[in-house]
Amino acid sequence: RGDNDTTSRPVATLSKMSAVASATASRVVLRSSFVGAQRKPVSRLPGARSNGTAVKTSASWNPFAQNSNKAGIVGSQGRDDYESEDVEYYFNYMGILADEGSNDRMDALLAADKHPIDVILLFAAAEGDVPKIEEILEAGADVNVTDLDGKTPLELAGKNNPEKKASVEAMLKAKM
Repeated sequence: RGDNDTTSRPVATLSKMSAVASATASRVVLRSSFVGAQRKPVSRLPGARSNGTAVKTSASWNPFAQNSNKAGIVGSQGRDDYESEDVEYYFNYMGILADEGSNDRMDALLAADKHPIDVILLFAAAEGDVPKIEEILEAGADVNVTDLDGKTPLELAGKNNPEKKASVEAMLKAKM
């Protein structure tokens, strides 16, 4: 082969590079300025790596809970903790703002000095949102609030979700 023929050189160069990379990789030392409490993990996944540190956490979330009391979320907010911003968050969460005219109704109720928690109750009752109704009733929502047409949550119960009407009515009547 001639001097200009390089067909065998890339293989030789590749094997030399692999050897250099392996040698270099074995010399790398990772250091960290984090100094945490060294604790033995209670349990580890097979094959999982650990740096020996432990983190202590706690949570009281139960995804199988049937209501907000069992889920541990009741009492996190009181009546005065709700703001008009919470009404908009609820509307976005429920997809109510996508309904034509609902944004105007929301704004009109808030402009009419309806308390934000009561505005949420009016819409949650119509939507049949039992967990939300339970949460806001515990927080102090007024079951006697009226919308701009003079309708109460009891009259609106299950309007957009007829299967939930009876349970919404029962919850509201229990608070009257």
